[in-house]
Amino acid sequence: MKPTTLALAIAAGLLLATGAAHAQGPRAPAAAPPAVQTPVLAMPYYTGEQALQGIYTHHLPPLAQAFVTAADGLAATSERHCSGQAPLAELRTAWQQALLRWQALSSPAVGPLVARRSQRQIDFWPSRPQLLQQALARAPQTLADMDRVGTPAKGFPALEQLLAQDTALTPTQCRFITLAAQAIAVEARELQAALDALARKDWSESPEDTATAFAEWINQWLGGLERLRWAHIEKPLQSHRTAGRRGAVEFPRHTRETNLADWRAQWQSLRAQARLTPAQLAQPPQPGQSLVPIEALLMGKGQLALAQRWAQALDAVNAGMDALKPQASPRELLALTQRMKAVTVLYQNEVAAALDVPLGFSDADGD
Repeated sequence: MKPTTLALAIAAGLLLATGAAHAQGPRAPAAAPPAVQTPVLAMPYYTGEQALQGIYTHHLPPLAQAFVTAADGLAATSERHCSGQAPLAELRTAWQQALLRWQALSSPAVGPLVARRSQRQIDFWPSRPQLLQQALARAPQTLADMDRVGTPAKGFPALEQLLAQDTALTPTQCRFITLAAQAIAVEARELQAALDALARKDWSESPEDTATAFAEWINQWLGGLERLRWAHIEKPLQSHRTAGRRGAVEFPRHTRETNLADWRAQWQSLRAQARLTPAQLAQPPQPGQSLVPIEALLMGKGQLALAQRWAQALDAVNAGMDALKPQASPRELLALTQRMKAVTVLYQNEVAAALDVPLGFSDADGD
């Protein structure tokens, strides 16, 4: 995400103001918290630098490594399938494993994922079947040839479309799938290299960079939630209903099982960055030494009542997601999105303000 210059200036100023407030000690809570299950007074105050160290040094690197491993596995399995050494079912499994590792890394998309527009590059949705057929007709032979294929015709959605067919893949389709998988693996390694560099970054050296990156994370977390809630679940349902269509709703993935696995992967990654785990409630994250979820930031700033409502709203979504079945009805799915909407409203109205970060939009939000 690239906030506007004005937004960055505001964010920088507000983060500096936050630092000044920190020098005077965390604010006292506005009201005595209801029953909380943690030694809340022991929660330290976390700076923006420490929050970013948690994200870029401790949280994202293992997710990037897992994505590289899965993407390399997908590329290798594609080659083995096309040489008759792996069944189609194995290739489909490799595709799903890579997809879920990708969603875990990219929910929300921050830093190099935004700068490289990775979601657009390898997970453009909705896919365009006609463009895919046109790309197949051109029969690309190298990764350089794939650079001339439009993003709606490659990446995870295009692979899924080809892997969903009942008939065996043709040699042309096999070559295309292998190249598309290799392109995903290349993107995975580029992301890992960029994130490795950020893992070594000293965020205290540049307050402006830190303010920008912190504001991006806070904004993109909401963007990730809305992508899941609206773009991936509610919008397909609403479009299906208003258009009077019959049959299956056109969610991003082809099967109900894959959609549910995809949604859960996105949600669990968002939740990890937002909600303290039971272990973290018992032993608060060490500043600069581990991931600092948004809930910890709120508690460290003395916003205990808000932190508790935030946790409850997240838990309600989590319970709904856990209970969801692949055959969930539109009514059940909309009930889940309403719980997500409650999180969005709380975030927009109170949480972001408590973290001193203005919310905004950028040209990357549509990815």
